[in-house]
Amino acid sequence: MPGITNSKVGAIKRAIETYIHPDNNRSDFFVKYRNWYCGVTNDDTKRKAAHKYSKEIPALYFKSWDAGSKSNSLAIEKHFHLLGMRGESKSPGGVKSSSTFVYVFKWKTNIADDIAHFFELLE
Repeated sequence: MPGITNSKVGAIKRAIETYIHPDNNRSDFFVKYRNWYCGVTNDDTKRKAAHKYSKEIPALYFKSWDAGSKSNSLAIEKHFHLLGMRGESKSPGGVKSSSTFVYVFKWKTNIADDIAHFFELLE
């Protein structure tokens, strides 16, 4: 199994920070990490559907990145959990070796998010 690739991990961490930054209208005036969820998966399409339909969570602003390896995806997930993002991470031994995707979505929304979601302006 490939080890942690620092350049790839760093690039995805920066991409996530940019993605959730208030300048991109996905956070209010500053980022509240506890309003976001971070996880790893081997199938980002199925995982998004599972959150939206099985768990009945809107999963607004869902986005995923291919970290290239399980160890990379777990390192990124751990980083954001330590910053306060939510997540129901299994122990690293419980994650499939094919779980190379790390994903985030907005867990706690504001009124503007809710209105846009109601009118199907957001995914």
